[in-house]
Amino acid sequence: MVRMAQQGSRVGTQFGPYRLDALLGYGGMGEVYRAYDTVRDREVAVKLLHERFAGDETYEERFRREAQAVARLGEPHIIPIHDYGAIDGVLYLDMRLVDGEDLRSRLRRTGPMAPADAVGLISQIAEALDAAHSVGLVHRDVKPENILVTATDFAYLVDFGIAHQAADTRLTQAGTAIGSLAYMAPEQLDGVPSGAMSDVYSLAAVLFETLTGKPPFPGATVSQIVRATVMNEVPSPRQSAPSVSPQLDAVVVRGLAKDPAARFGSAGQMAAAARAALEGHWPDSASAPTTSVQTGPRAYDPTVLGARPQTAPLPESQAYPEPQFSQPQFAQPQFSQPQQYYPPQPNGDGRALPVVLGALIGLLVLALIGLGVYWFGFRDSGGAGTTATPSSTTITTTVPPTTVAATPPPGTTNCDSEVGVASSVTSCEFAFNVKSAYLAAGPKGQARTVVADSPVTGRSYTMSCNPEDGVVVCRGGNNAVVVIF
Repeated sequence: MVRMAQQGSRVGTQFGPYRLDALLGYGGMGEVYRAYDTVRDREVAVKLLHERFAGDETYEERFRREAQAVARLGEPHIIPIHDYGAIDGVLYLDMRLVDGEDLRSRLRRTGPMAPADAVGLISQIAEALDAAHSVGLVHRDVKPENILVTATDFAYLVDFGIAHQAADTRLTQAGTAIGSLAYMAPEQLDGVPSGAMSDVYSLAAVLFETLTGKPPFPGATVSQIVRATVMNEVPSPRQSAPSVSPQLDAVVVRGLAKDPAARFGSAGQMAAAARAALEGHWPDSASAPTTSVQTGPRAYDPTVLGARPQTAPLPESQAYPEPQFSQPQFAQPQFSQPQQYYPPQPNGDGRALPVVLGALIGLLVLALIGLGVYWFGFRDSGGAGTTATPSSTTITTTVPPTTVAATPPPGTTNCDSEVGVASSVTSCEFAFNVKSAYLAAGPKGQARTVVADSPVTGRSYTMSCNPEDGVVVCRGGNNAVVVIF
């Protein structure tokens, strides 16, 4: 068996019928060379897998089976495979040589992409993923390094799943853990077998980075990335890139949902929603998948993207824990038992009592002022039975109005001059209905609980509205926040 030594050490050598002319790239799975096929008289790209994959009959069989499946796809955005097999015990792939650079190199060279350019690139990769998913293939490692972009912005998805074992989470593979973990879905980190929804998550993570210049959950170590991916709330790309519209922000957040069932039904559906978002349209909940993997008893609220649909629980061996987002510190993740979640009851947030007490005190002050006016202005100066004469002293009491400067919560985005949203996962359409329900129930400025309809689902949701710093803030569902000015 010919053993692979240091990276690029084969440059200038012969590998079967291939002359290895230059090293194009390398990673934890192997090395890719620009090569000359002496038999077919053409330049190709040859990937040589590391020697640790040789001798494993189960892996070699899976390698051949998936390489053959990819070769038969014929999808324009998947690098064509000419040949595959083993030479001197080393597994190899013979692929078309494409002149371009990987997306990681482009982002380092040019920085974040404009929303329209980012969505155009992601749409091409979504076509490749949908074609593979239709025949049961899963990529498992969608990331900028595996996306090749030509000078004309034509994108290819490379390294299509054939170099990763089914049970391999790549948490311990040298040289690939950090690069791959940043784009891995929470269920992959929890040992759940990869599926099409895992690829959708990874594609959403790549879209997040093309828009912002950084992955959604960056970190310097494996533990940092794992904790952030599983425990932290899904970030908003709009907070890092103001050029991202609220509609496109909602698409990315939904694609990064912790629960696979809360994401888009396919990579193509996410790409279509992203293109529609560029024209100002909100994501359509009808594109959500019809089947789900239950990870907790939380009810699905489309008003809050990333919530979980309520379905029958899976066996304990298939479930993974409900991520908690209420604590700012990292908690030690527990993966053995699903966590029971009880949604908060819409009973207000404790501000009703101070409002009532303030009103009573105001009434008492007004009563005292009235008694004072009566005493000094109309009392009898000559005793009982005589006509009262007006006092020469006139007391005028002026109660200045209390004015509170309107200060909406941090991060509030205006939908119009009367209403806004203070959560990246709350839509303006839902906010308009909350405002209408609140104003229909009484004058503005009072604390009360209202029920508003979601224009997306036709369902009703309870919102607790309270005056705060000159505005009315309504909260309900899973972190939905509506601000009425």
